[in-house]
Amino acid sequence: MDAKNEWVWHIGIDEAGYGPNLGPLVQAAVAIRVPREKFGATPGEIVPWWDWLEDSTTREKRKAGKKLLVDDSKEVFSAGKREEGLQRLENALFMLGINPLDKNLWASLAPYWIEPAFEKNEPWHDPGLSFPEIELNPERQKQLDAWNTNLAAAGLGPIHVRIRMVFPKAFNLAVDQSGSKATVLTDGVGKFLQWGIGAGEGPGLIQSGDGVQAVVDKLGGRDRYRPWLGSLLGGWVTPGEESLGKSTYRITFPERELAVSFESKADQNHMPVALASMVAKYLRERHMDAFNLWWQSKIEGVEPTAGYPQDAKRFLEIVGPRLSELAVPMDVLWRQR
Repeated sequence: MDAKNEWVWHIGIDEAGYGPNLGPLVQAAVAIRVPREKFGATPGEIVPWWDWLEDSTTREKRKAGKKLLVDDSKEVFSAGKREEGLQRLENALFMLGINPLDKNLWASLAPYWIEPAFEKNEPWHDPGLSFPEIELNPERQKQLDAWNTNLAAAGLGPIHVRIRMVFPKAFNLAVDQSGSKATVLTDGVGKFLQWGIGAGEGPGLIQSGDGVQAVVDKLGGRDRYRPWLGSLLGGWVTPGEESLGKSTYRITFPERELAVSFESKADQNHMPVALASMVAKYLRERHMDAFNLWWQSKIEGVEPTAGYPQDAKRFLEIVGPRLSELAVPMDVLWRQR
């Protein structure tokens, strides 16, 4: 085998917080290097991640006490069991080499931003804020050690991560400029794809001819992405399947090729997407913790919110009359769509 073609980077891209009126949209990309001999040649082909890593991971909640639960964040986290859910989401950060317990959370993430994450207009987004630590007990550490051992034994890795947070003011500006909420999502996915092939700012993933296959959760229900991919990345875009369930493409460059699949259930079928989903959800939940703490310090008795439309309206009715007094512009608080 040509030494320049021994590896493929499998990139999973997902988001949390696309629907709420309060709080940021968070997007994440997780890239894991895989020996080419293990990887399918078809864009979006489902490879047996959970089989490869069955000694340390599971999608079954009943086994989560013995193995790391890795799945779509909606399956891992529930508001009814929030502390347990946060711990499971937090495990994804540890699995990817991020230690949020080392320092405060935002400082720990500094090397991983795809673009600057600090929103100076938001008084509740304090880069120095620390959160109560969820105990990293011996049993949990044992599970994380098993993950690292399992990865090495399967010949997988290293792992790279990139994160993007879009705060309400920037979100609103992007919608105003484009006339479409979906643009906020596609802008982020575009940055991750450019990062993956070394076409954007900062170092890319491709080294010595490594291949790249990216899997993305479907964007706004679209089925056709060829013109957008061509304008974003250049290269020659060859479409494959374009259907409600999956849209696949190959983008050919002079010295490299990128395969991309947009799928309706990507986070259920591809572990890198599931991990990206978990990271994005964890960061949004922690941001909303800081958001709620700030408002509760200003207005006695205000109940916390997750930011989704119905409850966001309830929250706005309470805090709205105080915005001017607290010097919080509406477009800093409220996402228009």
